[in-house]
Amino acid sequence: MLREVVLDVWGLRMAVFFQTMMLPFLACLLLAGIHVYLGIHVLARKVIFVDLALAQIAALGAIYGILLGYSHLEHPWAIKCFSLSFTVIGAAVFAFTKQRHERVPHEALIGITYATALSVTVLASSHLAHGADEIRELLSGSILWVEADTIIYSGLLYLVIGIFHFIFRRQFLLISFQPGLAASQGLHIQFWDFLFYLGFGFVVTSSVAIAGVLLVFCYLVVPAVIATLLAEKLLTRLYIGWAVGALVSFFGVWFSYVQDLPSGPTIVVCFVAFLILVAAILFVSRSPNPIKRFIQVLLSTVLVAALGFFSSFLQLKEDRSIAFTLQSVSKSERILAIKTIAEDQKVFLSFKSKLELLLKDAEPDVRLEALQAFAKRLDPQALFFFHAALNDQSDDVREMAVRYVRSMGSQESLQPLLKAIDVERDDYIKVEMAESVLELGKVEGIPILIEMIDQGQTALVKRDAYEHLSAHISISPGLDLRSWWQKNHKNLRWQTDTKKFVIAL
Repeated sequence: MLREVVLDVWGLRMAVFFQTMMLPFLACLLLAGIHVYLGIHVLARKVIFVDLALAQIAALGAIYGILLGYSHLEHPWAIKCFSLSFTVIGAAVFAFTKQRHERVPHEALIGITYATALSVTVLASSHLAHGADEIRELLSGSILWVEADTIIYSGLLYLVIGIFHFIFRRQFLLISFQPGLAASQGLHIQFWDFLFYLGFGFVVTSSVAIAGVLLVFCYLVVPAVIATLLAEKLLTRLYIGWAVGALVSFFGVWFSYVQDLPSGPTIVVCFVAFLILVAAILFVSRSPNPIKRFIQVLLSTVLVAALGFFSSFLQLKEDRSIAFTLQSVSKSERILAIKTIAEDQKVFLSFKSKLELLLKDAEPDVRLEALQAFAKRLDPQALFFFHAALNDQSDDVREMAVRYVRSMGSQESLQPLLKAIDVERDDYIKVEMAESVLELGKVEGIPILIEMIDQGQTALVKRDAYEHLSAHISISPGLDLRSWWQKNHKNLRWQTDTKKFVIAL
């Protein structure tokens, strides 16, 4: 009986794990697929930090677009165009400054370019109201919250780049592994270098938005290093790198889930740990005195394990109890644990990443309680979670998200609200969303409220829509609202002090 209960609990937890972490794991596999191949080229070219430089150049392009008045939420494709345009410039710089006989390593130029792009980005973002947040949002990424359409879009982009490299594999392999032979055969090295860096820049720009600079750099370098240590042939290196990327990705995602740790840094640590393991095995097996080397490695491992055990021993018993309760099969126990966390700021910060996972819990009540815990902190960085909750399956969760978004009054909420309105099935919540749009000073909420006044399913919905609309525009009973909107919508101006729209003459 006990064995059956244990198996049931284990099966339930595995089901919750795959439901919660499947998209992040697929994103990891996608990153491994393209970056292992590019990483092998990067190692051969000895330009290890080129992805950091291109990512920073892309971020600079995005900041430039924002300074021109575009929003990365309202005009995402415009911002992407600015990023890619700057990436093209960076690719040209790296390609046409490389010399066959270098007095200064090309990596030095890449480092200087990275430092310059970072400095200019910081200076440019100082003119933005939330400059630091803009940089963080553009560069940090959050693989835990990756969406299916992002995976599909990035997968198609990587597929196009992969096909291009396969068609011209001879040229790319020659200029990476045998540049002297490529030159003797008449290949235009700078031209093919430009195409390599251009495709590389497209990949990095997309990948950083998914996972952040640190994790992308890790996928680019670590599997390629391990594969290079273990094999000589390119195809064998690819197979080894892909296997390492898939295996470590799974363990990293799993470990971050069960231990309540941020996914990105956890995967990075797992990659480094695997690299150390492989290096230790090679260090012992290829030594003329393997027994002596093995003892050295063993003693080092025991010392590190002892330090880790000592650190874990010092953890608070209360924290361990809360962490266990958060993983409980019982819904009521998980809700109780969330309430306990929300009461104390220090405890909340310790379990913040675990609460993020519970925002995807199968139970609506658990998701609602987790959202309320974030709402109590009034943390602007948590606004992203409430934007995602605007599309939750639960009416209560969506209603809670709308209330929080309205209270924050951030212009970043406009686009998520408009997208949520398009698919909202509850008329009452749709009215509340439209009113939130009006609170942001945007006229897009007016036609939605007019539609609800005309076509709302209940009298209560129609009345609420009319009250919200009349609170923000001056209208009289019996007015033909559709005709009024068609006639005046281009001339409406928002007055911040009165929170009303007026007709500009």
